[in-house]
Amino acid sequence: METFVGDTIRITVQTGIDLSGYASLYIKFKRPNGTIGRWPAILDLEDNENMYYDTDETDLDIEGDWYFQADAKNAVPAVDLHGDWFKVSVKMPFADTTSPPTTAPPTTEIP
Repeated sequence: METFVGDTIRITVQTGIDLSGYASLYIKFKRPNGTIGRWPAILDLEDNENMYYDTDETDLDIEGDWYFQADAKNAVPAVDLHGDWFKVSVKMPFADTTSPPTTAPPTTEIP
């Protein structure tokens, strides 16, 4: 299945370590235009080595290659771990053509 701008998907990161003791979990991202940010991740209760984030329709807002990376933080002891990054290609969907076409009224009077 392909991913498109505006899609709502679950991004799951498999870390290979037990995340249950970490205070903060994030999924960092790098957009195709180079801007970087992060989303708060949720610990997967079925597998505590995984974290995930459910996107909304405004998150994946640019077409191109997105890069994602796990980030697990703890204050005591001070730990900040990063996972390997992975890429997801986000495509532009076709324009919505389900609306009925509009026609302009005549500009001259009909006799």
